[in-house]
Amino acid sequence: MSFSRATRLAVASSASVAALALAGAPALANGRFPAANQLVVSPADPNTLVARTTFGILISRDHGQNWDWLCEQAVGFLGNADPALGLTQGGSAVLGKFDALLVSSGDWCNWSTIGGGLADAYVSDVVVRPDTPHAVLAVTSTYLGADAGAPDAGPMYASQVFQSTDDGAKWAMPGPPLQAGWVTETIEVAASDPSRLYVSAVRGALDAREVSLFVSTDSGSTWTPRPIPVIANVEPSAFVAAVDPHNADRVYVRTGGAPAEATASRLLVSDDAGKTYKTALTLPSQMYGFALSPDGSKVFAGSAREGLYQAAASDLAFTKRSAIHVRCLRATASELWACSDEVSGFTLGSSGDDGATFAARLHLDGVRGPVRCKERDAGAAICAQYWPVQCETLGGCGPVDAGPVDAGKVTPPTTTPAPSASCGCVLGPRSAAGWGAGAATILAFAALLRRRAKR
Repeated sequence: MSFSRATRLAVASSASVAALALAGAPALANGRFPAANQLVVSPADPNTLVARTTFGILISRDHGQNWDWLCEQAVGFLGNADPALGLTQGGSAVLGKFDALLVSSGDWCNWSTIGGGLADAYVSDVVVRPDTPHAVLAVTSTYLGADAGAPDAGPMYASQVFQSTDDGAKWAMPGPPLQAGWVTETIEVAASDPSRLYVSAVRGALDAREVSLFVSTDSGSTWTPRPIPVIANVEPSAFVAAVDPHNADRVYVRTGGAPAEATASRLLVSDDAGKTYKTALTLPSQMYGFALSPDGSKVFAGSAREGLYQAAASDLAFTKRSAIHVRCLRATASELWACSDEVSGFTLGSSGDDGATFAARLHLDGVRGPVRCKERDAGAAICAQYWPVQCETLGGCGPVDAGPVDAGKVTPPTTTPAPSASCGCVLGPRSAAGWGAGAATILAFAALLRRRAKR
């Protein structure tokens, strides 16, 4: 069975793969072009940034100057399924996968799999509570089987919200499951009303798809479903993008999910907690990026084809700010961060002028190396053996530390590795023209499938 949830990039055909190889383009990561698709900022330290990518997790503890790599093999999310990601005030990282919820205490080296009701659960999303960032919510959907419901009801699912109040150590269910049959997509919490929760969910086949916003005013004890006005066969999913920090009734919802980048998507805004909506922005391609400024006054949205748009929340009159290829957006009090690609000039970049210009904070060939762990048997220690191939995929090498270091500590390399010294790839100056040609070739032959990436 398949779930409608993950960020996916698939090569269109084997002929396309051959064309890429002949073109000398950068190698693909798990069949997908290496790219970032979500950025999370630690609530405890604004200098700690975590980027979710198609080839693992990147961690920076110095505001984007250096990035270290946590490989997919260390936490087991191989293939096209990118995990839901959250960071708590206590420094824990929470990863939601198709079959588990994992928690690390902050060193990124050792991970615990949560049992109980979360054992083997499909975790569609996680969110850290803005009011109490030591608390984190996870929403799950469990397949019950095709015959679990009434005759001819089709596949049935049970969806449940779980909460931890101690940085992910212990988890409990704050209330009953959602209505049976719904597969969850995203979850958000209203900062101005901590008891207000929003969950988007879908059920039914594409030709009879229902998309709803489940609303709780009592922290998940009860739920009220409200339909989201999606366009049939064009917008099979909807994702809760944000809740206004001062008005719990204002909800931003991004539609999309059709299996083609060129399919249109919209930004819907509700001022009555999902009872009615207005269309704030329509793009002819998938809206991969959305961000709301921390004070709620500015709205940003964009796609890989149309670029970056910005509007005041008061009038929602969007204007184009940049032509960069938007893969994700994240707004802080002083910066707007974007995931993009080397054709635009960076993989991760930040802007101090609302997206008019960006400074490159990460190039793919600038990843420093694997996360270094003090314990030889730590889960993330396995990443060192995968780094030689990965650095070649990214087009550059970082140092591989052969000895133990303090877990979670970032230490700059003492020397620059010689070509092929640490990973077997040939080092050299970054070529914008080379990256541009390679990326353009890949983009010409690749089809971006469904992208959740709400943040």
